[in-house]
Amino acid sequence: MRGSRSSWWKTLFMLIVASCSPNHQTAMPTIKSEPAATPTRLSTTTSVATSHMPSASARYGSVNVEAVNNSGLRGTFTARDNGDGTTLLAIKLEHGGDFNPWGIYTSTDCANGVPLDQRPIFELPDIEAGQKEEPVETSTYESLPGNLTVVVFAIATDGSQQIAACADLGPPTKSGPMADETLTPSPDCQQPNTGPVVSSLVGNWLAFSATRNGNGDIYLLNIDAALAGPGPVAATRLTTDPASDFDPTWSPDGSRIAFRSQRDGNDEIYVMNADGTCQRNLTNDQVNDWSPAWSPDGTRIAFAQFFDGNQFTDVAVMNVDGLDLQRLTTASGEYPAWSPDGTQIAFATARDGNYEIYVMNADGSDQRRLTNNPAYDMSPAWSPDGTHIAFDTQRDIFPPAEVGIGPEFEIHFINLDSSADTRLTNNTQEDRFPDWGSRDTIVFTENGQLVVMRLDGSGLVQMIGNGTFPAWHTFDR
Repeated sequence: MRGSRSSWWKTLFMLIVASCSPNHQTAMPTIKSEPAATPTRLSTTTSVATSHMPSASARYGSVNVEAVNNSGLRGTFTARDNGDGTTLLAIKLEHGGDFNPWGIYTSTDCANGVPLDQRPIFELPDIEAGQKEEPVETSTYESLPGNLTVVVFAIATDGSQQIAACADLGPPTKSGPMADETLTPSPDCQQPNTGPVVSSLVGNWLAFSATRNGNGDIYLLNIDAALAGPGPVAATRLTTDPASDFDPTWSPDGSRIAFRSQRDGNDEIYVMNADGTCQRNLTNDQVNDWSPAWSPDGTRIAFAQFFDGNQFTDVAVMNVDGLDLQRLTTASGEYPAWSPDGTQIAFATARDGNYEIYVMNADGSDQRRLTNNPAYDMSPAWSPDGTHIAFDTQRDIFPPAEVGIGPEFEIHFINLDSSADTRLTNNTQEDRFPDWGSRDTIVFTENGQLVVMRLDGSGLVQMIGNGTFPAWHTFDR
């Protein structure tokens, strides 16, 4: 059960795709999703100009961004407190490209560089034509421990990212908790999070991911209120960690939410109560884990993990306390989705040379192909009555300009015997990540906007902007 995206993520996506498949594959998640994640390491011998380097209190004001390894890329970085809880980060580059990925990193400096696989603290859209301005949360920016560094990347002719410019921003200017800090965990959070937590939510609610002020987090939205209109409905923010949190999935009783987090330096599966309390790492390993899906009986979570150094993930399941991990696929698999009765799991796989939708029994047996198309099929979601699977695909305009990303994506659904492939959307937008609200209603992301529509194509309603990875849950009234 199941965005706005920056072009640096698009670049990262294509880099991962190029290394993983004869065609292309997803990244943020693999995207999907999906939020410069794996830059080339800037070694201690790298030549960095040292003139006009910022002082230890330079998180605010202007500093020079100096060229690395004679890249010729230099400029000015400015941070200004807007006085409204946000800080404006502005960068201007000389000799910038059409776009340059960049990021704010912590516990690094321009002399030692960015360790491999370290992710930026803030998700920032690419610098375009040498200029960019982006707001971030002031409390996070000024309070993050360690030295902050702004790092700018250039794209080499082979598509790889190379560190091209850098500036040290110094240590924190203030100490203390960050804004909107998650509620203090209660003592029972120290125990395995396996018992139900009473939820006060009623009606229809959507958990989703959104990046606001440079921070990717999990939010809740009251769907009933949003559809009733006429004005916008405020979403409730559940996570506040500076790293990206996304790709939520509800427990069957709606008391908890599992999600993907990058707060530990890699992708891990976390779980929390539906009010945002008791956030806990379930996978806690060195590899990347993503796309959690809660079993209908509430006892297991399916997810994707990189096993044995493989280029593609495989589907695994674990108990809701993170124990008893079992691998279900060995030929690639990701984005699992449970059937309503819990006996089967749909998933996407690249085992046939392109991404297709497969179905298997919940124990991993009888893996069988559902779609058979040269285009990219991803993000399966099972209908509540168990008769259909929705997915996103690029099959309607083939070949697409770019495999795995772009406006060619549409939402389809198909019968379990592979018959009656039905196209739900038909537009020039990127339609991704479907989830079912009811038998005749579906929610998905359209160019980073969360929308709901009926299966006959009518009733298209934008619920809230800047959201992705929607997960619908209905509570008893």
